[in-house]
Amino acid sequence: MATGGGAPPPEAVRGARGVSVVIVAVIAVVLFVAGVGVGWLVFSPPAKRVSKLFLGTNTPFPPFEFYNNSLLIGFDIELIQDIVHRGWGFNECTDTVTTACYEWTDFQTFLPLLAAVGEGRIDIGVGAITENGDTGAKRNATMDFSDPYYLSNQGVLKRAGDSTVYCAAADCTVAELDRSNLKIGAQEVTTSEFWVEDNLPNVTGANNLVLLGTVEDVLLALRNNVVDIVVIDLPAGQRIASANPTTYKVAGTIRTNELYGFAVANNDPLGLIPVINAQLRAIRADGTYDALISKWF
Repeated sequence: MATGGGAPPPEAVRGARGVSVVIVAVIAVVLFVAGVGVGWLVFSPPAKRVSKLFLGTNTPFPPFEFYNNSLLIGFDIELIQDIVHRGWGFNECTDTVTTACYEWTDFQTFLPLLAAVGEGRIDIGVGAITENGDTGAKRNATMDFSDPYYLSNQGVLKRAGDSTVYCAAADCTVAELDRSNLKIGAQEVTTSEFWVEDNLPNVTGANNLVLLGTVEDVLLALRNNVVDIVVIDLPAGQRIASANPTTYKVAGTIRTNELYGFAVANNDPLGLIPVINAQLRAIRADGTYDALISKWF
């Protein structure tokens, strides 16, 4: 079971010293006794403190989370690690450092990651997790989200040797894709699945939506001609195609305007969201966010 709680950044709890503390305390007591009713503002309980953070993800999903040999890397990974370091002062746990640190769990498929966040076994879910629209509405019953950190769309991926024109222009239309003879692959419980189910009744009615647990399995189905195309988050599709230009090609964009956020258990029982959001704002303000975008996209 994940433990801990979201302490504010050190600068937020670092009190002044000397006379100023005494003056503030005296004023607070006088006002409270006088019936002004603001004593609770000064004497509110301190925020929960974290002894360890459990982070969860689902790889590979480049450029957001994937491995370079045994090293977990990607835009999401660097961003949340910076947030956690700034907000709590934590680095990754090691064999000798097991507290005041964060620990990663890489789930084999996306569904167990979401379940672990909802059940509180993972403190922060990290995995290009859509928080808005119909997808977000489905998740809000078991999860809360940070402020959004990335705007994305869906994309269509096809085999590089496939000359079929699935989308006549850069942006695909529903009419072009909603064909009963078109087999589409997608990773389960993702926006990709939900978009096909909500918008392509001829595909789903013909049982031509093939859902698989991992992106690797979906890509394997595409390579083996089990499906004609794959619907996948556009940045991931672009990275996969650019890394494997003789195998895959991006066939078009599906405009979904989805927002990614970091996920915590419903109602944020550990009080993590305020700290995450504060550090996300700081990372945007000091140029770190733009540097990460330039690095990974």
